[in-house]
Amino acid sequence: VMMVVSMAAQPARAEQRPDTLLRETVEQLLAELDSNRSTLAADKGQLYDLVNRLVRTQFAVDKITRLILGAHFKTADPDLRHRFTRAFMDLMIRTYATVMFEYTGQEEIEYLPLAFDESARTALVQTRVRDPGQAPVPVDYAFLRSADGRWQIYDVRLDGISLVLSYRRSYDQIIRTKGFEALVYALETQDADG
Repeated sequence: VMMVVSMAAQPARAEQRPDTLLRETVEQLLAELDSNRSTLAADKGQLYDLVNRLVRTQFAVDKITRLILGAHFKTADPDLRHRFTRAFMDLMIRTYATVMFEYTGQEEIEYLPLAFDESARTALVQTRVRDPGQAPVPVDYAFLRSADGRWQIYDVRLDGISLVLSYRRSYDQIIRTKGFEALVYALETQDADG
């Protein structure tokens, strides 16, 4: 549930503020999930396709790949980097789709006011996800303005913990002990089993 808003986004419009983009996308995604719940429950492939269609273009995929791979990015074979990016994003879409499908409608999402600078390249959209009877969980989205003016998510912080940095630490350990190709293979195999 904490990831309810972590990856949702609709096709961006350059003039749209990142907080507005996030709010409208979450509403659209939840509405589509709700109205198609029985169909999507019967066919997870359709669920993944729906979430992929609404979400993937909203991520600064190249930036995320560079941040996660860190120093390994420059030394990695370009084909392996491409395979990593594809497999990682597929994993993220499947994970997000699964979490979103568990959304019951009892959860409440609060969007904190955004101190927005029109000329900035980055923005942090802060939200709080409240489950009934539990303390609110901070879920914050780091946005980057692309060269064409579109806002895209490049990191999500769950309760103050950066997902990008968490993956970076985890994947760095695998790359150092088993090699980059082993990491890519593990992600692709996990994807195939999904």
